[in-house]
Amino acid sequence: NIQMDSLSYMRIERDFGSFDAWQKDFIACCMASRCGWAVTYLNTFTRKYMNCSIDLHSLNVPMGSYPVIVMDVWQHAYYRDYLKDVKTYVYAMMKQLNWNVIEERFKKSEKIIQAMR
Repeated sequence: NIQMDSLSYMRIERDFGSFDAWQKDFIACCMASRCGWAVTYLNTFTRKYMNCSIDLHSLNVPMGSYPVIVMDVWQHAYYRDYLKDVKTYVYAMMKQLNWNVIEERFKKSEKIIQAMR
């Protein structure tokens, strides 16, 4: 579970307005992806965190991005257990996010911001 005093929680709150707003937007990116990934990333130009969908292997990859949260939404990731029910898969996987790993990625992303100053 994410801790409210963690860097990841504070940056998500700052850049998305609330943790719930981030979660809704991230899930929407998952559902919008045809075959690819949903990603929360540091936009190195704006120094803010954003969500996007990356289709196939390389369509719509934002320039200057450093990924901190990634969910695989290719059918191979969920078909065996969920068939074509991507929504149930996404909700199940949201509960499986490893916030300790994610926190370390946010810490690295903050070092990127510091290095760019």
